[in-house]
Amino acid sequence: MGTGTVLHVNVIGLMAALEENLDSTLRGRPFVVANRAAPRAVVLDLSREAHREGVLRGMLLSRAVAMLSGLIVREPRTDICARANGELDRICRSYSPQVEMAGNGHVFADLAGTSGLNGPPEDVSQRIRKDIFSATGLRPVLALAGSKTVSKVATRVLRPAGFIALSPWEENQLMRHQPVEFLPGVGAALSRRLDLLGIGEIGDLAGLSDAEARALGPRGPELTARARGMDAVPVDPEPPERRTERGAFIFEPDVVDAELLNPRVDMLASELAYSIRRKGMGARNIRVEVWYADGLRNAATARSPRVLVRDDEVIHGVRDALRRARTRRVRVRRISIEFSGLGSAGPELDLFEPEETRLARLQPALDRVRTRYGFSAVSPAIILAAGRTGTNGGAVDRSSVPISSLVLCQGVPGEAGDDLHGLAVG
Repeated sequence: MGTGTVLHVNVIGLMAALEENLDSTLRGRPFVVANRAAPRAVVLDLSREAHREGVLRGMLLSRAVAMLSGLIVREPRTDICARANGELDRICRSYSPQVEMAGNGHVFADLAGTSGLNGPPEDVSQRIRKDIFSATGLRPVLALAGSKTVSKVATRVLRPAGFIALSPWEENQLMRHQPVEFLPGVGAALSRRLDLLGIGEIGDLAGLSDAEARALGPRGPELTARARGMDAVPVDPEPPERRTERGAFIFEPDVVDAELLNPRVDMLASELAYSIRRKGMGARNIRVEVWYADGLRNAATARSPRVLVRDDEVIHGVRDALRRARTRRVRVRRISIEFSGLGSAGPELDLFEPEETRLARLQPALDRVRTRYGFSAVSPAIILAAGRTGTNGGAVDRSSVPISSLVLCQGVPGEAGDDLHGLAVG
């Protein structure tokens, strides 16, 4: 029985591993990587010794220093980290064209169809591991399996270094007894809820019937399939920054009044933002194109130096591009929105001002409600307020309505309040 062809390369703690390569005196000592100059500096990466002492990634640096006397702090070296990721990508692409960069120190490579040129996938994986060490000094953990899900779980089990090639039977044996939080897509909140249902291992989730999986919510069947090792998502060689997310809306009849046009454009922007967040991404570039009733069209682009993730910041970017794209007082027939320059939507806690923390937690909470009860279950008042008039008879200033002003629309059941607990909702 042969092994799979999907290889996951995982350099555990890439930033910390690079620091140890640059300074051998750090080996065996507790240290962290953090931006000390940031308003809310957090631990970006850490050594195994620091982890054993209770320090965690994402912890406030001040707390980590207080709990561990003499903790060494090193500044992040983004240029060196980028070069290391580039080497991982280059080495894997020398053996297969199907290579996907999946975050810092994470690479997927599909070795299907390469045996005639390079040999069996097991041998190729070992050569990749050797090449990475020769080029960077890094010792990754590699797993070869039939899907991205299984290979990723396997590298979490095998850490901090090594190689494993799994047959279908071995995949099932390895997966079934691993903690459910090892499964991609299961975060801390969902893990706690599954634990309340007596689902502590991946095998418990895999054993659910179709009806029981649907009872977990819209993502239940997908998660259950993943727990069984059934993952049809292919290795995507297209870099995230080259991917796009598009959507359009046709007005029937054509409109010229902004109070009729803007709410639908804002809702489309919110739908697209939700779609890319479900893929773990945000967007840097926004393009809005306007088709007029007389056949002419115009477009404008808004760019951000950082990844835009939340509904409110995406809507403001779309609104800015729309304002510059609408250069004529002619009826509008169609509006299209395109997001590009996609990047990871992972938390950048060290970049957030304290007052931003609540908004950073609010957006995922809203998305969990939408995932469970449908997209329209929650609507930002920034959209609903459009077209209403204020007490002075003028239009409401929509730019002043924050994301935290919300309306719960379709009678969301009370248990959804768990997702919004502690978050101000107006």
